[in-house]
Amino acid sequence: MATSSSNRDSSPATLPEPCPTQPVAGRPIDTDTPVFDWTPIPDATHYRIQIASTEAFETIHYDENTEYGEAVPLEPALPDDVTTVCWRVRAEGAEGAQSDWSAPAHFALPSADPAPAAETSEAAPVPLHPTQEQDPPVDQSAVPFTWERVPGATGYGLQVAPTEEFTEPIIDLTVDQTTSVTLYDTLPPDGRSFYWRVRPLFRVADPGPWSAAVPFAVAPPAGRTEELAPEAEGPQASAQAAGPATRARTSKALSLTISLLVVLSFIATIALIILAG
Repeated sequence: MATSSSNRDSSPATLPEPCPTQPVAGRPIDTDTPVFDWTPIPDATHYRIQIASTEAFETIHYDENTEYGEAVPLEPALPDDVTTVCWRVRAEGAEGAQSDWSAPAHFALPSADPAPAAETSEAAPVPLHPTQEQDPPVDQSAVPFTWERVPGATGYGLQVAPTEEFTEPIIDLTVDQTTSVTLYDTLPPDGRSFYWRVRPLFRVADPGPWSAAVPFAVAPPAGRTEELAPEAEGPQASAQAAGPATRARTSKALSLTISLLVVLSFIATIALIILAG
């Protein structure tokens, strides 16, 4: 049953906002039961999806809580005259924690009449952030990507890979009409440098060209403490593993210890001479 709803809830957001990744960009889907996906949010225990026929969400045809990635049968939820669908998602967590609603994403139903050919652009988006010059490197647990808008684009494709050839991208997703997306806890923890690129999507035309591959570096998540030096046998070995400052402190301590032993040995020698005389 369709319901009415305000565009935003009044509760303050305490979680980051997810970003819809599928289905998006006004592109037609090939099934009446599409799987809805979005960028995962740390500390979210579940998500809430809303489906409407307009971006204003005055009348909501589907409003349910779900775990990540939900296949929704659209036929019983939508009126017969709806051909373009809008949807949004928000993250929800423990003790009432929640995010803002995402920006609306949209797609066309399989039964929709073919859209007229739209003007497309052969220009690639210009990546803005992150870049190789980023100092300090971006936090690995939350990497924001931003790029310049391409006129006429209804969405964008984003890839991240360990090399600039992109033969095996570790991130390959689409987003709706936005020029930014933040990926939380998505990059592999054993990597410190990556490449990313972005291209425009159009409702019925082929995707546009990829941007140039942009290298960037990441730092371990803020607050993560890493062992400074492995355990070694003996104070000298430990100092060698721990670094210059620790080596200096250890060398000084050893020097004081040796000096004390020399003094004690001298005193013992004098005492033996006195006792022998």
